[in-house]
Amino acid sequence: MIDAPVSRGTRIYEKVVEKLKGEIAAGNILPGDPLPSERQLMDTFGVSRSSLREAFRVMELLGLIESIPGKGRFVRHPRTISADRNTIQLEDSAILELMEARRILDPAIAGESAMRATPSDLTRILRVITATEKTLSSPEERAQADFDFHLLLAEATHNFVFINLTRMNFDLILATHERIYNLLDDKDAFLNEHKEMYEAILDHNVERVREAASQHIDRIYRTLHKGIAAGE
Repeated sequence: MIDAPVSRGTRIYEKVVEKLKGEIAAGNILPGDPLPSERQLMDTFGVSRSSLREAFRVMELLGLIESIPGKGRFVRHPRTISADRNTIQLEDSAILELMEARRILDPAIAGESAMRATPSDLTRILRVITATEKTLSSPEERAQADFDFHLLLAEATHNFVFINLTRMNFDLILATHERIYNLLDDKDAFLNEHKEMYEAILDHNVERVREAASQHIDRIYRTLHKGIAAGE
């Protein structure tokens, strides 16, 4: 039962998201269950309607809830990924769906960046890689370094849609970064694959960078899938 108010802060909606995620993880709200009414949640958490709806928006993007017109908002059903058909936690299911989308999106962005990157773009990408070599000790640092690198690749396309999609994807990744980057304990591969992509962009080699980006995100997906399926 949800009965805890949200402590005050500059980003109230994030605290609402964490509260609702906690209720789902604890099994207090089950897959398929409707969320309490907006009025009930506003009173329970002591937040405004705008903060609550922003929390709903984030949770829908995270794949944790879905809105059904005329019926309300419901907790999504996680999918099965293992041979015994056991379901996984909803947040893990959402992580895998996000990475599946990146398997399509990342090679496309990398290829466009190889075609369009300017000398200034290349300098900024190299600067991030150099800085990343010194900041890989924690999941939070790797998450930020990953975001910085992929955002610069998107910016090198000079296409605002790619830039916004990358920002949105990493908003979701950063929201669950501890889970993702604890499973991805691959500091050397992480850095070396980014370097390989940079070298291909530097040479404006579209096919090479597409292949490097594809191998990069495929490895990430396989590692996450294996860890999640094993219950790690």
